[in-house]
Amino acid sequence: MTTTSPTAVTTCEACWKEPVEGVRVTTSGADLICRPCAVGNYPRRVDLFPPLGIYGLTERRIEAGRHGSGAPQTPPDQGPPLPHPPPTPSPPGTPPV
Repeated sequence: MTTTSPTAVTTCEACWKEPVEGVRVTTSGADLICRPCAVGNYPRRVDLFPPLGIYGLTERRIEAGRHGSGAPQTPPDQGPPLPHPPPTPSPPGTPPV
């Protein structure tokens, strides 16, 4: 009897339809795939569509993108200053003014 954890991959990583039937070992790691995808030598979808998965995200790609750009910057035009004193809120049940 095989037990799986709640986070275990049970669907093929290539077609996302069939149950996992085997493991294909590649240079980038192990692929959990079904038999038809293994015979057809289909790639994992997360490798084809990186925004949908994190498998293809490397440190170099993180540094090159917007992921490690440092502290947030304020926009160049911040708009008009807030009113002082702040306006009084509208009474309950009435639309805001």
